[in-house]
Amino acid sequence: MKKIVAISALILLVACSKTHTTQMKSGPIATAAIGALVGGITAGQFGSGAGQLIFTILGGALGAGVGYSIGEQLVPSDLSRFRDSAKFAMDDARDGELYNWTNPSTGVAGTIKPTRTYYAGENIYCRDFEAKIAVNQDIGEASSRACRVAGGPWYLEPNV
Repeated sequence: MKKIVAISALILLVACSKTHTTQMKSGPIATAAIGALVGGITAGQFGSGAGQLIFTILGGALGAGVGYSIGEQLVPSDLSRFRDSAKFAMDDARDGELYNWTNPSTGVAGTIKPTRTYYAGENIYCRDFEAKIAVNQDIGEASSRACRVAGGPWYLEPNV
């Protein structure tokens, strides 16, 4: 079953973040709570003012969904691999270039493909991209947009 919402939330939670939790082995309710907490804290690091509030709310809600649906299948090293791969793809991959990643410890794998690069305003550099992640028998996929201001850290656009 495709987990489009799950991969969108995963992208929001880890693409630009260094926040991690310990392994999630405590059951769906506990992982939903951990996901909501990590999502809220992580997403709150993006944007400023009202934008930061929106990221915090979305991150918390989507984090709970990820925690409940696939949280038990992912470990911090999976999230770290995804985050590092997303940053590399945004920084260095050409449009249309597929960047593959795998966590050899768990077998979790995915792809990130930037599809369009452009300037969205004064000093705002953006990249549209597609991402997929395979966890056991589940494959999630999503499209999103990452932007950064004047060489700063990447952040995800919430309305893509």
